[in-house]
Amino acid sequence: MRLLNLKFMSLVMLAIVAALSAAAFAESADTASAARPVHPGQTLKASATRYPGGLNGHKTASGERFHQSAHTAASNKLPLGTHVKVTNLDNGASTNVKVTDRGPGLGSRRIDLTKKAAKEIGLTPKKGIVPVQIKVTRTPDGREPPPSQASR
Repeated sequence: MRLLNLKFMSLVMLAIVAALSAAAFAESADTASAARPVHPGQTLKASATRYPGGLNGHKTASGERFHQSAHTAASNKLPLGTHVKVTNLDNGASTNVKVTDRGPGLGSRRIDLTKKAAKEIGLTPKKGIVPVQIKVTRTPDGREPPPSQASR
């Protein structure tokens, strides 16, 4: 009888741990995919970094395949499918990218750029991180800024 109680208690504890783990995973998945809504023309200042090497061909959070030669980016703050103009505040160079992945998650870093996009704004592996302005040029639902804001 005592052995039966011990087995039963072990199963109950295992079920509790599994339920808590599943709830924690679901919460972290929701947090990672839930970015704040954005509006056309919205800007934010942050830091940009470059995607690490070795990821070509991997699926991104949006389901698209990652390629260092594409104009794409990763962000935890912008919804997937958002198009943004990223301007290096040190040199004024800019590029347009589409958010297709999640990350980075450290400090003021808000966007990871592909090798191609990073090169266009002067972000080299040696430099590592640069201050940028990120401007929403199109929301995931296709809204764009009015013509008076589009060129600013």
